[in-house]
Amino acid sequence: MFEVKRYKDITRIMMGTEVNGRVVFSVAAYLIDGLLIDTGCHNTRRELVDYLANQNISMAVNTHHHVDHIGGNKVIMERLKIPVFAPQESLPIIARKQDIFSYQEQLWGCPELCLVNPLGDKIHTTHYPLQIVNTSGHSGDHVVFLLRERGWLFTGDEFFMEKPNSARKDEDNRLVVKALKKMLTLQPEFLITSSGRIYSDGSDVLRRTIAYFEKIKDRVHNLKKSGMSSKEIASKLFGEETSLKEFTEGQFSRENFIEGFFINSAD
Repeated sequence: MFEVKRYKDITRIMMGTEVNGRVVFSVAAYLIDGLLIDTGCHNTRRELVDYLANQNISMAVNTHHHVDHIGGNKVIMERLKIPVFAPQESLPIIARKQDIFSYQEQLWGCPELCLVNPLGDKIHTTHYPLQIVNTSGHSGDHVVFLLRERGWLFTGDEFFMEKPNSARKDEDNRLVVKALKKMLTLQPEFLITSSGRIYSDGSDVLRRTIAYFEKIKDRVHNLKKSGMSSKEIASKLFGEETSLKEFTEGQFSRENFIEGFFINSAD
């Protein structure tokens, strides 16, 4: 899947791989004033670079090192001869072949290793300065991009949806909430997310999401104290697991989301 849609001065590029006739998971990249934010997955790299070849693009950036966000890096550098930038902590990971799960290879492919440039505190397009903010919630190297004068916050995977109930294994909800609170201090008007959804009431959405996490945390801890397992809590709060748990061999599940409230917890 490769779909392009215009939103004001932003071009959204949705990418995904069909599995058994349907797209299980898609990811968005964004083009703004010659800057590409994230490069999608390896499986769609050719469609991406073919599209970009006819656009006015001068550079690309990665929000973090995960394979569905860096898959087009190498082909963009080689064919378009433009620089790619990523957070300092991402550089050694992007420069080597990553160990990925079979479902990740099926959905996104394995990115070609490449050497990219380190991001600083800001990045300038022709018309805009974008502030780079380290958030380190979804992953330790994650950054977001703020265009303050327009109120635009490009969140990558730091904000995906208002009420998540599934997560990767070992995702720490304490760090997720910390990142949400840091993004709220930026007072964004728009959240431009890797899910492809653009929220026009950005700060209110962040407040609601933080409140949701705090409410769920209290319920989860109370149920845990009553003797319920994480699997039982997930079933009680959200119902049965989706097919993603089986497809990812347990790497992405509702049970993992519950477990995320106990990572580095004293309780």
